[in-house]
Amino acid sequence: MADLLRRLGERAVVAGGSLAGLLSARVLCDYFDEVLVLDRDEIHDRPENRRMTPQSHHVHILLKGGEVATEALIPGFTEEMVSVGSVPMLAGRDIIQGSAFGFGQRWDGPITLHSQSRAVLEHCVRKLVRNASDRIVLRSKSTVRGLQYDADRGRITGVEAESAEGKRERIGADLVIDATGGGAGAMRWLSALGLPIPFVEEVKVNFGYSSAIFELKDGRDWKGALIGGPPPKISYGGLVMPIEEGCHIVSLGGRFGDFPPDDLDGFRAFAKQLPQPTIYEALEKGTPRSEVKSMRFGVNRFRHYERMGDLVEGLIPIGDALECVNPTYGQGMSSAAKQVKALSDVLAAHSGLDTPLSEIVKEYLPVAAEVATVPWRQANFNDFVYPQTEGDRSAFTKEEADYRMKLQMLSLRDNDVRLRLLKVGHLLEPPSILFEDEVAAKVAAME
Repeated sequence: MADLLRRLGERAVVAGGSLAGLLSARVLCDYFDEVLVLDRDEIHDRPENRRMTPQSHHVHILLKGGEVATEALIPGFTEEMVSVGSVPMLAGRDIIQGSAFGFGQRWDGPITLHSQSRAVLEHCVRKLVRNASDRIVLRSKSTVRGLQYDADRGRITGVEAESAEGKRERIGADLVIDATGGGAGAMRWLSALGLPIPFVEEVKVNFGYSSAIFELKDGRDWKGALIGGPPPKISYGGLVMPIEEGCHIVSLGGRFGDFPPDDLDGFRAFAKQLPQPTIYEALEKGTPRSEVKSMRFGVNRFRHYERMGDLVEGLIPIGDALECVNPTYGQGMSSAAKQVKALSDVLAAHSGLDTPLSEIVKEYLPVAAEVATVPWRQANFNDFVYPQTEGDRSAFTKEEADYRMKLQMLSLRDNDVRLRLLKVGHLLEPPSILFEDEVAAKVAAME
């Protein structure tokens, strides 16, 4: 067993064993004698869709920024995924994008993505994390039901977990990570103890989507396809992405009650109304390899733990437990990976110091909020294009909206602007690169 970078405690408990929880465990095992990951599902040593994560039936692809962060946390991740069937794609060349206005120009941009099922992605992460350290213990079929709290010390001291058989167990911990996803999680646990909870910012988007796996016919000149818009007139779209074993996963989505059905005939009929026939034609010629699975997503949520002056010590939210946004934009896992990378950086900065764990957590939460704010703003900016979306629109001015629209138009003929937009969209660069002087001058020249 390798030495700890710095011992911060005897045990950290991670509630939730998906990507956010697994990556958190990998980081924390360098600082705690044991990292115990508790997951509600029964976890097997193979790729599989898990009962408690129904969203696993839908498209899951890491944005490039999320892939880079994951690779930094678990080296060899990308190579491992490709070895079990993940499909590399050149973002500008292999993925076609179409709307009622036609198709965007294809180009050889420098960003390569990797596409696979969520089952394969999680399996690869789990394998590498488990192999990283024997200090990591993954316990299946164990649900966190609440927190242990020491009122005198004002800190969380562990969790109460329940087995599949209903047996309750109190588990002590110096740090608890809430990686349980977009549900109530720590909000419910804190409320049950009578403790304060953070302010929750919400934007109601009312989005519904359905997905199925198909084996498509050969002869296509694309690996992935994105069809939809322009908004707000057209509020539905479709996405096709390659996965392992020569198949593709097809997701169709709509807003405000115009949702794709969960039967195959209805699914194909919904695809037929898309503004370009590409996906419909592929489905008509393809062979279904799964049932159609449907999901609903109602509300974007940002839980502002960083604003809590009376923060309870010993608790960190990660991933959707902190910020959960419309899955249309594929940001969730990448935001989680970047949050964990930020946690790794903050911990590493204190590894040679005597900073108390409580102070490290207080330092990290504003950093995590800053990381999460980028996908939060990007998602809400796009969602607010639709007048039916409910929420506080004051963060976005008409001037910014006009500027961004001009950037999109400019990108059709300017590869530098196109690349900047791509890097920001993939969480590789901050949005500030879209407002630098040379870009602003190009936009101004469009007047």
